[in-house]
Amino acid sequence: MKKTFLTGLTLLLLGAVFAQNEQIHYDIHPKFPHHATAEERLMIPYLSQQAHLRDAVYPAAPATAVAEFQPMGGVMIAYPLGIPVALVRELSQITQVKVLVDSPYDSSQARNYFNNNQVNMDNVQFWRIQHDTYWTRDYGPWFVIDGHDSVGVVDFVYNRPQRTYDDAALESVTERLGVSRYEMPLVHTGGNYMVDGYGTAASTMLVLQENPAETESSILSMTQNYLGIDNYMILPDPLGEYIAHIDCWGKFLDVDKVLIGKVPANDPRYNNYEAVAQTFADAVSPWGNHYQVYRVYANPNANHATPYTNSLILNDHVFVPVTGNSHDNEAIAAYQQAMPGYTIVPIMQSDYTPWYSTDALHCRTHELADLGMLYLKHYPLLGEKNLEELMDNMMTVSVDIKALSGANLVADSLRIYFRINHGTWHNASLHHTTDNEYTFSFTSINYAWQNGDTVEYYLFAKDESGRVEKHPYIGAADPHLFTITDEVGVTERETKQMHIYPNPATGMVYVALDGGTEIANMVLYDLQGRIVETCLGASLQSGTATLNVEALPAGIYLLHVTDADGNTYHHKIVKK
Repeated sequence: MKKTFLTGLTLLLLGAVFAQNEQIHYDIHPKFPHHATAEERLMIPYLSQQAHLRDAVYPAAPATAVAEFQPMGGVMIAYPLGIPVALVRELSQITQVKVLVDSPYDSSQARNYFNNNQVNMDNVQFWRIQHDTYWTRDYGPWFVIDGHDSVGVVDFVYNRPQRTYDDAALESVTERLGVSRYEMPLVHTGGNYMVDGYGTAASTMLVLQENPAETESSILSMTQNYLGIDNYMILPDPLGEYIAHIDCWGKFLDVDKVLIGKVPANDPRYNNYEAVAQTFADAVSPWGNHYQVYRVYANPNANHATPYTNSLILNDHVFVPVTGNSHDNEAIAAYQQAMPGYTIVPIMQSDYTPWYSTDALHCRTHELADLGMLYLKHYPLLGEKNLEELMDNMMTVSVDIKALSGANLVADSLRIYFRINHGTWHNASLHHTTDNEYTFSFTSINYAWQNGDTVEYYLFAKDESGRVEKHPYIGAADPHLFTITDEVGVTERETKQMHIYPNPATGMVYVALDGGTEIANMVLYDLQGRIVETCLGASLQSGTATLNVEALPAGIYLLHVTDADGNTYHHKIVKK
C-alpha cells in the first residue's frame, strides 16, 4: 500500500509540474487587457488629431479590400499563445503559420512545444517581431488589391496607443511580406472591421467615437480612397460590452451572407440584436440580392461563453470556437447550413487562455492574403430571370480573371460548370472578350427553356503557378442559382408604344408602334434562342409589321422589335 501511495503521489506531482511547464507557452498574464486602459481612452482624441500627420499616399485606384473568405496564403499568430495548441496543429495542416516571437529563446520554446504536439513544422515560420499581446486581429494587416493588381497592406492608427510594440508590428509584418504599406489616418482596430471584397465593409459606431476629429463623410472618403469601400455600414453595437467590436456579434460569410448573433427573448439586448439582423435582411448586397442572414445563439451572461461569430475562415476551412456549452452543436450546424462544402472545425478553448464572448478565436488570429492569388470577380445571375431577358442575351455570365502572381492563365481550364433542374453537371469554355474579361451566354445552350427551370453554376480557373480557383469559392457544393420564369416584364413605355393585333381569321399578327414610328427590324426567337423568322423589307409597312404565326409549331416565342432610333420592344407569343 505504501508503494502504491508513493507512486500515486509521484504521478500527481509530475502532473502538476507538467501543467506548470505547459503554462509557460501561454500568455496567461498579458501586459495589457483586451479592453482599452483608462490612459488609452484618454489618448484617443489626441490620436485622432495626430493621425493627419501621416502622408496621404493611397493605393493606385481602383482599390479592392480583400475579404477573409478570399484566397489566403497563411495565418498570423503570436507566441506565447492566446490560442490552444490544437488550433496551431490544425492550422499547420492546411496553410503556412507565421508566429510572432520576441526572441530566439521564445522561438526555441515554441518549436519544442509545437513538435511535442504534432504541429506540422514544415508549415511554421517564426517571425522575430516584438509584440505586446496575442490579439493579432486587432493590430494585424488589412489587405488591399490596388489598381495595378498588386496586393498591399493598409495600416490604420491602432486604437491602443500604449501598446507600442503591437502598433509597430505591422510595419515589420509588411516588410516580411514584401508588399507596399499605406498609412490610413484613421483610428481603428481589426476586430471592428469586416469586408466583403466587393466594396462593402461594416463596423460598429466605435469608429465614429474614436475619430472625433472626423465627420462620417470624411471617414467614408478615407475608406474609399484606401480600401475601395463604396458602402460602409456603420452600425450600433447590440452587444453593449466594453469592446464594441463587430466580430463579437457578426460576420460576413460571403458577399451576400452574414452571420448575426441571437440572444434569448428575455435578454434586454434582444431588440438590438433583432434590429441589426433586420438591417442586413433589408439591405441589398453588391450582388443585387438581399443578404442571407443566418443566426447563431449568443448569450454573454451564460456560464459558458458563446463566441460563435468569432471564428476564422481560412480558404475552405472554418475554425469555430466552442466552450462545452450546450449550444455548441447548434453553432456548428448553423455554419454547415450557411457554408455547405466547407470543413467546419470546432476548437475547444485552452485551459490557460479560455474563450470569452468578447474575445475568442478570431481576435487572436489573422489571415494573410495569398499575394499571388488567382483572382475572380463576378457578379452572379441570381433570383428570377425571365425569358425575355434570356432571349435578349442578358443571360450572359461575365467574370474578370487575373493571376496576381503574373503567371499565365491555362486557357482550356477557364470554364463554367452548370446544371439545370439539379440534373447532371455540364461544362463549357469561357470566351475571352477584352482585357481580363471572360464570358459565357446561356442562350448558347441547346435547351428549350421552360417556366420554373432552375440553373446552378460556378466558374473555374487555373493558372500556370498551379493555383486553382472557383466562383463561388466553394464551387459545386454551394453554386450560384437562378430560376427561369416565362413572365415577360413589359415596361410602361413598351405598353404605350408597342401594339399587337392578332387576326385569328388570317393567322397574321400585326405589330404597330405609336405615332407611325418606323419599325427597323423584327425578329422572332424560339426558346432556344434560335431565330425562327426575320421580318424586313416589304413586311414593314408604314410603322406596321406583319407576322404569319399560322405555320409556326405550337410553343412559346419571343418577338423582338427595333425602331429606327434603336429602341427595342418585346412581346411573348404563345402558339397553341
